[in-house]
Amino acid sequence: MRWGVALNVRDDMSESLRKAEIADRGGIDNVWVTDFPAIRYAPVVAAAIAERTKSCRIGVGLVSPLLYPSTQIVQFMSTLVDSYGARFDLLLGPGDKLVLASIGVSCSSKLMVDKTTHALDEIKQGLSEAGHTCSVLLGAQGPKMIKASLKADGVLLNYADLEMAEWALNQIKNEVRAGFQLGLFPPTYVGDCQDIITNQSISYSAAMVAIGLSRVVSNSFGLLDRIQAARILMKEHGQINMDMVNSLGSEILQRFAFCGTSEQLRNYMKTLEKIGFTSIVFGPPQGIRKRGVEILVKAKSTYGMD
Repeated sequence: MRWGVALNVRDDMSESLRKAEIADRGGIDNVWVTDFPAIRYAPVVAAAIAERTKSCRIGVGLVSPLLYPSTQIVQFMSTLVDSYGARFDLLLGPGDKLVLASIGVSCSSKLMVDKTTHALDEIKQGLSEAGHTCSVLLGAQGPKMIKASLKADGVLLNYADLEMAEWALNQIKNEVRAGFQLGLFPPTYVGDCQDIITNQSISYSAAMVAIGLSRVVSNSFGLLDRIQAARILMKEHGQINMDMVNSLGSEILQRFAFCGTSEQLRNYMKTLEKIGFTSIVFGPPQGIRKRGVEILVKAKSTYGMD
């Protein structure tokens, strides 16, 4: 099982580099630099991390083809590989519809899927023609994007719930080829988390993922009414707040984030492996704190020893 951590690109560059070095020295397999949306250009941060680290792979993404043309994505990934070697991965996905709307980008769910899958084909072809070895993964929640990921080198699912993870895997398990990466990318908080609602950093992250859930998945798990109510609150207030968090409740929020102790994380990871998953990227807020990265390093050092 490969362990990854997503860094907070809103940090000063020095802080991002410090956390990347801790992850690299501590044996974390992948360091991810998020781009959607960010105040700092993710490929620049990825390049700086490559200068300062030795072993870890470096992921760029989630990168949205609704914000960048395919040619630009191929160009910046090619530049990274040319400059620092074949140690980079790309995570492609449309991004959250509400966050896109907040920066002036609006389109239907169908168009988001169509644009992303078209860009996936163009980017893989462009990288191949340039002779660059770079894994291209697809971020997914709903069945259409999960199916589309079969054209990619892997998929990262944006939820944490084991039942949902197994449901997603069942959508494609008979078509997965050798070497295909099956992973999760959930909001994460490893520590004392007796009630997810009382921890604003993780509850807000989980709420953002929940309200972006596709209608098909919402219906499949009986979540549509509660999530729709939270979406209405989001439109009224223009941002995540405690009213929205409370309207979703702990039971729903816990399906979209990992929030628990290191021992609970160990058990969770072992179950994921049994289901068939091969990687996980621990999303914000885990990588926001230097201490959060150190906790992951310690947890990984003891994983598999029992």
